[in-house]
Amino acid sequence: MVATIILARYVMPSDMYEYYINEREYGAVELLTPVVLAPGIIFGILALKQWRSLPNFSSRLWILMVTLGALYMAGEEVSWGQWFFMWDTPDTFLEINDQHETNLHNTSSWMDQKPRLLLELWALFGAVRAWYRTFKGMREDAGSTAYWFWPTRPLAWTGFLSALAMMPERMTDWWDIAPPFPFDIDAPESQELVLGIFLTFFLASAWVRLKSLSQHS
Repeated sequence: MVATIILARYVMPSDMYEYYINEREYGAVELLTPVVLAPGIIFGILALKQWRSLPNFSSRLWILMVTLGALYMAGEEVSWGQWFFMWDTPDTFLEINDQHETNLHNTSSWMDQKPRLLLELWALFGAVRAWYRTFKGMREDAGSTAYWFWPTRPLAWTGFLSALAMMPERMTDWWDIAPPFPFDIDAPESQELVLGIFLTFFLASAWVRLKSLSQHS
């Protein structure tokens, strides 16, 4: 996905790229995020239906939180349907929302940047942890909370890429270096797309593992 965005930035005229790929409400990157999250929400619901196979309350709560997080992220990306149904923004949101839309992520960094950073750190540390445990030949007990909390090894590259996707913006913020063309993409939106894929993979992994446990129990 990220390679495709960079390729589009390289081959498309700037105005076409901005309109079709990078446009904040109807561009391809923005619209793909809820699309890739939709299967994850379904996988999360399917996993929660097998909650008895989860070992304890904390693992059940975590799968529920990730599922609700995927739903929140998908809903916020399209302002809970306002982009498609074109309703007028309620007065309450007009007063507190930076872009005058029916969503929460434009009202405070606690609803946007900070949760995204926590999600990025979870994915990144999960990737490092998975690679380390693989290198050491360590296996996770399915009865432990960690087995259900941390991303599995096949998700490691996606988790790592979600952090890497923010580097163009961090180059500017940390070192005041403008990313060279064609890497001057909208890093936060690209990261959200990768994180959406990551969440779907994580919930799909949880469902597959739960299904396997229920079949062997």
